[in-house]
Amino acid sequence: MMVIGAADVVMSNLDLLGLTARPIPATTEFTGTMMVVAIFFALALGQQQRRHIRITLSRYASGRTARILDAFRHIVHGTLYALIAWFGWQVAGHSFSTGEFAAGLYDFPVWPARLALALGASLMVVQCIADFGAAVFGWRDVPGPHEVSQDQPRP
Repeated sequence: MMVIGAADVVMSNLDLLGLTARPIPATTEFTGTMMVVAIFFALALGQQQRRHIRITLSRYASGRTARILDAFRHIVHGTLYALIAWFGWQVAGHSFSTGEFAAGLYDFPVWPARLALALGASLMVVQCIADFGAAVFGWRDVPGPHEVSQDQPRP
């Protein structure tokens, strides 16, 4: 995205050098689609690796209370992404069936970005369900790279 964006800026300003400006067609549409893909496909991976910023009350609780707060957090989080996924699948289906596109010099299809949003949000729901199961049943997977247990000294 950075390369094509920078190339578009350079090509759009060639007239400053006395050359004919030739912007790259559909750069804005391509970059917008790729942003949605990058963000929504990385959500579930970031959640799995525990790399999202999080502020939890369960950090100050222990035992059963911490597990209940964790479970509640994953229910709320999963519900939010389930709503995004549900709406995303509806919009993606409509966009694909109608052949929606962004009008410009070249018609750029919109459905890939909408599909990426729906799929990424759905993967996040699956990860939230797995995290909920971990919180409720008490088993934990390997901690993320930035996660240190309370009884271990920080590096």
